[in-house]
Amino acid sequence: MSPVAWSFEHSVECAVPIQFAWEFWTDVRNWKLNGDVERVELSGPFAEGSSGTTFTRSTGPIHWRVVLVQAEREAVLEASAPGGKVHFRWTFEDLGERTRMTQRASISEESAAIASAAAAIFEPGIPAGMQKMCEAMKRAFASD
Repeated sequence: MSPVAWSFEHSVECAVPIQFAWEFWTDVRNWKLNGDVERVELSGPFAEGSSGTTFTRSTGPIHWRVVLVQAEREAVLEASAPGGKVHFRWTFEDLGERTRMTQRASISEESAAIASAAAAIFEPGIPAGMQKMCEAMKRAFASD
């Protein structure tokens, strides 16, 4: 992998078991957590090589693909952006009846031109989005 021009990492601990957290998160329909996201689609199972699209009101369709999956441990998604690629690495850590989820967004040095724009978008959005994901997981777990 190329040297990194920009990265941002954030973690949340969620009061759900890791298996539930993983199953909830890999069901991309659960990614519709704010008013900007209209829907999320995945072509096939959540597996390496599958591609997906997030349809947003503000930017239109965002195409991405799954480049790595280790069930209940981690997944890496890659999205194209003007001038390069953005990688999103999610890790899941078992804390008993809780799960620590970490998301690391990064842009390689070859895509440095988009780094400052990405930082402005992702750095405020990732923590809020992860907290919303955790809250949605807790509600779904409580209703099971």
